[in-house]
Amino acid sequence: MSSNNSPTSGSVAFGEPDPEDREERRRLGLTEKEREALIHEPGPSWREWFYTQAFRWWLGLAFLIIDAWIVAGWLQVNAWLPLAASLVAAIYLEFLLWQYLWHVYNPELRGKFRPSWHSPFEVGRWSPDRERVLRGDVSPTPGSGPDPREFL
Repeated sequence: MSSNNSPTSGSVAFGEPDPEDREERRRLGLTEKEREALIHEPGPSWREWFYTQAFRWWLGLAFLIIDAWIVAGWLQVNAWLPLAASLVAAIYLEFLLWQYLWHVYNPELRGKFRPSWHSPFEVGRWSPDRERVLRGDVSPTPGSGPDPREFL
């Protein structure tokens, strides 16, 4: 089969979309307003996205693997008491690491921050609210509802 018998004319280079296809994609794609929003507010950077959202799944998988190693190791020697103690300790340490990295800042729910065994950090290191809290802007985020101090 020769290249002259192709359904499209020879005006389009190999691998390039047809001008009609390009126009249709543009028509069916984003509106002008959405394009402007992407230009002016592109969203989080790759680094921010990785640490605030994607890395959570990988760390959760690592926690699951570590817990499985602990259980398998103690079951192999048939030691039930050390299994329970080390599993509780590992889960608590994993919880502390999770709180250190992604603890959500919510003063409306918790009130004034006081460290405790279940909430040792005010805001997580990779939490999306960290920059705002460190700047001292602790006002409620837009869209989070009315300010509870405005009610009786």
